[in-house]
Formats: sequence, C-alpha cells, structure tokens
Amino acid sequence: MELIPLDLEARNSFGKLNKIRNSGYIPGIVYGEGMEPEPVQIKESVFCDNMRHHGMNTIYDVHLNDQSMQTVIRDLQVDHLKNAYMHVDLQRVSMDHQREAHVPIRIVGKTGPQFKEGIINQQLSYIDVRGFPADIPEYIELNVSDMKVGEPITVNDLLVPDTLLVENNPGEVVVSFSPARSVVEDLNTKDETPANAVPIIGNDERETKAT
Repeated sequence: MELIPLDLEARNSFGKLNKIRNSGYIPGIVYGEGMEPEPVQIKESVFCDNMRHHGMNTIYDVHLNDQSMQTVIRDLQVDHLKNAYMHVDLQRVSMDHQREAHVPIRIVGKTGPQFKEGIINQQLSYIDVRGFPADIPEYIELNVSDMKVGEPITVNDLLVPDTLLVENNPGEVVVSFSPARSVVEDLNTKDETPANAVPIIGNDERETKAT
C-alpha cells in the first residue's frame, strides 16, 4: 500500500475548536504508542481531497514536530447537516504490527437483465478484518452481476486477500436478491367487508324513519 503524505499543523491547545473550523481547518489529534497525544489541525480542503481519493483505511505519512510517522484515521466526527468534517483522530501505527479495521464493501455489476425482476438488498456495508497496515485495502469489491433471486451472497463468498483475517461470521449475509413485488399485488382489489359492518354517514333510512 502506498503511503499518502498528509500535512498537519500543531496547535497550541485543545480548545477554541470553532475558531479553528471557521478559519478553514479541521481540528484533530494524533496519538499512539511512544508519544503523548498531540493536538493538530488540518487544512479542510487538503483533508477533504485526501478522503475523496484515498478513504479511511489509507496509511497517512505525517510530519509532526520534526518527526515522521505513519498514521491511520481512527475516528472521524461528521456534521451530516452541514456535510462537514468536525474532528479527526489519527492513530500512530507500526507497519510491523497487525491492526483491526472496518473495510467497506463496494457493490458493482448491477446491470444484468435479471435486476428488472428483483431488488438488491445490501445488508452488510463493511467487514471487520485484522492484518498488517499495508495489507488492509480501501474497500472490498463485490460483483453481483451473476446473482439470482433467492441466492444470497455471504461473507464467505467475498474475495478477501489471504493476508487478512476476517472477523465476521462467514455465514453472515452481505447481499440478498428479492423478487420485485408487483404494484397490483399490493392493492386489495376485492373488498370482502360485510355491508352491515360499514357505518353509514348521511341520510340513513333508519334516521329518516325516526324523524
């Protein structure tokens, strides 16, 4: 796996986070074995560009306090209303030690004619793996072009590198393919309700006789 450079700037304190965000930076922290937690800030445009092209599981090569180290994104706080990153935790990693990671599952191949007859349901969006940092991919690709109705794809069917240990249950369903329900089937076209069970609103014959 290629190491991606990421420019960080040390910040003086853990406070004044809104001021940092308003100035075009994302506050963060770098921590890990052999170091004290270090508050940092990352230029928002730089971080967004890295996330767009490399994602969560990339190993970022950072320079901090005249020291070079490899880090991964351990936690990322997002404001979904503003569509903005609020805070990032970077964890220092050793390339010689295994780590756990969430690897997203990317679905491809939903173009076959059979998909007009059914609906793809993705029930698992990522898998948990353990391995050396350089062996953990950005995502696992799953091609569903040959899927048939009623034949699910499980974790055991995923093409995962042999260098990784998958921690999910092998039988856990990743994607299922359900038959499409016709709109007509969802409509109750036959009303079997007894006539005397329906309340009458308006000039009921009984009301007329009573008057």
